[in-house]
Amino acid sequence: MKFAERDLLFRLFKLCALLLLLPGCSTTIQTVKVSTLTANYCTPNVQYNNEAVPSQIPYNDSIAVRSIFSEHDFSLCKNLGLIPYINDYLNAGNVVESLVAKQRITDRYLVFSTELEAIAAELDCSGERVEQLANYIEKRNSRIVSRLTVASIVLGSATVLASTAFESNPVNNMINITGGAGTAVLGFWTLKPHEKKVQMAIERNLLSNIWYERNSDFVYPPSLWRILTETRFSNTDNSSLIRSIRERWIRYGFDDDENVKDLELLYFKDGGIYTAEQLRNLANMHNELQASIRGINQDLRSLIQTITTLPVRTQDLK
Repeated sequence: MKFAERDLLFRLFKLCALLLLLPGCSTTIQTVKVSTLTANYCTPNVQYNNEAVPSQIPYNDSIAVRSIFSEHDFSLCKNLGLIPYINDYLNAGNVVESLVAKQRITDRYLVFSTELEAIAAELDCSGERVEQLANYIEKRNSRIVSRLTVASIVLGSATVLASTAFESNPVNNMINITGGAGTAVLGFWTLKPHEKKVQMAIERNLLSNIWYERNSDFVYPPSLWRILTETRFSNTDNSSLIRSIRERWIRYGFDDDENVKDLELLYFKDGGIYTAEQLRNLANMHNELQASIRGINQDLRSLIQTITTLPVRTQDLK
C-alpha cells in the first residue's frame, strides 16, 4: 500500500472515530442557563406565621349562621374561621360593633385570598421555570440529532470518495465496511440519541404535600389545606381535591414500564437528574395544582356575595 493510500485510509478511520464519539459526551448539562433555571428562586424569602386553628363553634351560634348560608358556603366559613365574626355581626348591639365585626370578616377573607394567591403564584413560578428547562433540554437534544444526521451524511460521502481513490479491492472492502458500520451506528444514534439531562435540587416541594397527603411542615396555610382535604369542594364524588389531583398525576406522570418508586423520589422529594420528558411532567403537575387552587376562587365568589348581603340585626342603632 502506497504512502498516500495509507494516509487517506488513516484519515478516514480518524474521521469515523471522531464522528462516532460525537454523542459520547456527558449527558448531564451544566451551563449558566441550567444553573439559573435550577436555582430555587421561586421560594418565598420570608417566613409566615401559622394562623390559629378556629375554636369550636357553639351549637347555637352555628345554627344561626347556618340558617343564612348554604351548606357549601357554611363549610367555607368554618374552614376560614369566619363563623365567630359573622355571629358577632348578626348579634351586634350597635353600629360600632356591627362595623367592627364586618371589618373582621373582610380582613379574614382578604388574608385567605392573599394566602391562596401566594401559593398559586409560587406554583406558577415553579411550573414556568421547569418548563423553560424542559424546552432548553429538548433544543439541545434536537441539536444532537441534527449533528448526527450531518455526520452520517459526511461519513457516507467520505466513504464513497475514499473507495474510488483506491484500486485495491481489499482496501476498498475495508473502507466500505468501516464506513458502512460507522454510518449504521450514527443512524442508530439518530433514532435513539443519548438524551441530555439536568440535575436539579428542590428545596421546597409543593407537590410533596399533595402526594403524601400531609402538611406537617405548613407549606400550605391551614385554611387552604382544610379546603383541599374536604370532599365538599371537589367535583369528584366522595373525593377531596387532593385525592382528585393525585389520581390525575398518576395517570400522566407515571408509565407502567418505569420504576414508580424512582419517579416518586424524583417528583415529590428533593429532586435528582431529570430528562426533558420528566421535567415536562413536573411542570404539568405544578400547572394543574395551580389551576385547582385558583379554582377555589369560584367557591369564594359565592361566599362573598352572601356576606355582602348579610342582614343587620342590632338592638340599638342610635
